[in-house]
Amino acid sequence: MKLSRISLAILPLLSLCSVQAAVYNVVEIGEVTETASTYAAALNDNGDAVFNGAIKLTASSSITGGAQTVFQYYKFPIRLDAIDFDDENVQALFNDDQLNDVLNGVLNAETLEILLTSNPANQPFGTSFGFVKRGSDQATNLVLRDDALSRTNSEYLYDINNQGIILGIASATYDWQEFIPAATEEEPQPETEHYWVPEGATQSAYAIIEGQVKALPVAYDLYGGGYTVANAINEVGIIAGFGSVGLVDEAIENIVEICAGETQPVIRCQHNYHLSGNTAPGVVNQNIENFGYTQRAILWQLNDTEPTLSKILGFLGDKNSQQEHSKDGYLPINYYSKAFGINDSGIAVGVSLYSDSDIDVNSEQIFRTEHATLFNDTEALPMVDVKEWLRSSALAINNNDIAIGTAYKVINGVVRSKLFYFDYPTNQSVAVTGFFNSSNTVASAINDNNQVVGRGEVIIGGTTTRRNHGFVYDIAANSFADLNTMISCNSPYTIVDAKDINNNGVILATALVNKAQRDLYGDPILDSVGNPVTTEVTVAVKLEPIANGEVEDCATEQTDYERQGGGFSFGAVLLGTLLWWRRRTYH
Repeated sequence: MKLSRISLAILPLLSLCSVQAAVYNVVEIGEVTETASTYAAALNDNGDAVFNGAIKLTASSSITGGAQTVFQYYKFPIRLDAIDFDDENVQALFNDDQLNDVLNGVLNAETLEILLTSNPANQPFGTSFGFVKRGSDQATNLVLRDDALSRTNSEYLYDINNQGIILGIASATYDWQEFIPAATEEEPQPETEHYWVPEGATQSAYAIIEGQVKALPVAYDLYGGGYTVANAINEVGIIAGFGSVGLVDEAIENIVEICAGETQPVIRCQHNYHLSGNTAPGVVNQNIENFGYTQRAILWQLNDTEPTLSKILGFLGDKNSQQEHSKDGYLPINYYSKAFGINDSGIAVGVSLYSDSDIDVNSEQIFRTEHATLFNDTEALPMVDVKEWLRSSALAINNNDIAIGTAYKVINGVVRSKLFYFDYPTNQSVAVTGFFNSSNTVASAINDNNQVVGRGEVIIGGTTTRRNHGFVYDIAANSFADLNTMISCNSPYTIVDAKDINNNGVILATALVNKAQRDLYGDPILDSVGNPVTTEVTVAVKLEPIANGEVEDCATEQTDYERQGGGFSFGAVLLGTLLWWRRRTYH
């Protein structure tokens, strides 16, 4: 059922801004042949968009309380040659006919599901792969690293500028390889073993320029290949992101010792070390020998079609000093920073680690948390009051030097997220309530008209159930509106997340819509009488303003924008919507 339009009282922008006053026309761009679910990423002023498709989704069930993995990719390339079909436990997965077919390399949707669910060879599975949609052309998969289309890695597209340059990241692909362990007294002639071995760096950033995929240079790549992440590109070819810039000597000694290549391939051991949560930057109670890569925000510059590393940025540090703490007797901190957005003046925003050496967590460590950071040349500057907010992060900055982000604080006894914007010229930070005081609100993007989009929680009328809806917020008018109130009443779409807005007011969003349910081979699933079964999926859509449009009055069920009490209930939410794509992080 389409939710009713909210009161005009909360839409003062209708008389002030023709873009937001207009009813949006929903144009689906994310229906592709390879996957059931797609998610919006970014678009430019030409209307070209990038989005990501799901390989698999992991979600928790409100019924069982456990986690469930749902594969969305059709005809996944499972590696049959890596499976030991002589194993009785593997044989027991199939009936006789199925086993005979599988042994002959013949799969169908049912046997493929068995293999994906049981994964007897522990084959690595990626989570995402990227698409570009230019003009009226069909959306196409842009391959960054997985040239063999093994789908053993994750690839995400994050940004596209007006010149059509696209940014993305890709984790390492994996290959099934032989390995002979070192001989020991107990095993003087060890047998050959097999491992899934990662290829190259743990994670790499790429720029796609005129159809060519260019890897961004990494500042430090020893002992595991290092990593890079590219998040945003401006119109003068400056790319903002982050990556590895070093590794402390104590950690190097530790890696050399544990990754000697005697029991497993060296690169596999190094990857596992760096991907461990125990080596993540900023982790609490961490000894220096267990540090992972030193991570910093980085700027790259495109010179013609070649990216070069331009600048390594700083971090907030101890009490915003941009320095590490020096308190005697306390563990060191693996300080880090990340850049998520950049404007055409080269001012970047993101997040970095803040500490306060006057506050002890325990006898070994001082207080630390991450906070929104503005990077201007060599400075790393705070954007929110650290006494008011538990943590924060900035996502984007426009050419008016207004940045937006998300900050967290305790509201009614629960930690909630709030959209904030930071006016750099006046050094003012303003928090936005959102749909209601305790509604979690997450920012995504801002255009040069100072319009902000993201997602926020609403409560379905007459219930205590919270749902995410995409929003648009106008800073000048202080107008915060549910995008579902600005599309046609009979639209089949529910806008659950707005990811980007260009300077023409076109919004790129993720929406829920009912589609024919398909099996793992992409074939429609039919009910007992032969009718197609439908299911709710996520798709990337554009919201295009309609000139002189009007907000419709849909006299149906009301969405509440005031708290009705109660907590979260996700029982009716599509599994796919529970995985909000991990945004631009390494750990």
